[in-house]
Amino acid sequence: MTWRYRLDTAYTLKSPHLAGICFCNEWLRIGDGALTIPAGYAWDGCSPAWRVPGGLWLGTPDGPPGIDGRPPTFYPSLVHDALCQFAADVPVTRAATVALFHDMLRAAGMPAWCAALYAAAVRAFGPAAFGGDPHPAA
Repeated sequence: MTWRYRLDTAYTLKSPHLAGICFCNEWLRIGDGALTIPAGYAWDGCSPAWRVPGGLWLGTPDGPPGIDGRPPTFYPSLVHDALCQFAADVPVTRAATVALFHDMLRAAGMPAWCAALYAAAVRAFGPAAFGGDPHPAA
């Protein structure tokens, strides 16, 4: 698998969407309303995307590079991908992950209509359930 991005340094985010959640493994720590993803974590940005010859990527646009050289979806896609990777184990709800993704896109400067569109896409095509969602009775 060719990853589009790799973290050079750990990333920490504090959010009310993470309040009351506790989780820890090698690639994701959540506690005290904050999430940390360590350096070295790799992900593919906004999905779907495919690498083609010449180093180009085709698929969902990540947006134009910002002042830091990163697209506005860089950190939102990082957090969403990490939460999705461990969806069955992290005690967060699907609704909270979508809301967090949306809020991060807006904070990164993405227009409201575009952030709503991207959030609708992750709601429609992301994992159907997370560890914090109610489980249907067997």
